[in-house]
Amino acid sequence: MMYEPYDYQRYATGFIIEHPIAAVFLEMGLGKSVITLTAILELIRDRFETTRILVIAPLRVARNTWLAELKKWDHLKELTYSVAVGSEKTHIAAL
Repeated sequence: MMYEPYDYQRYATGFIIEHPIAAVFLEMGLGKSVITLTAILELIRDRFETTRILVIAPLRVARNTWLAELKKWDHLKELTYSVAVGSEKTHIAAL
């Protein structure tokens, strides 16, 4: 699907790009995920400012929402995504 951001989404994306420390506080359903993913894509692809980004998110968002957003929007298809979840005890047991 083609992403055509609203003005507030364009503003929020630009804010994230211009501010190394940023947060997006919008109501549910207003596009926080696509805003953030679009900013990440620009920082990686267009500005060459980073190659990896760590995002800390609620479990449901990390496992489901972001993956769905990456598949939904055409411009985000080139981003790769990994989820790291679990407790310290789980990670130590895996070693």
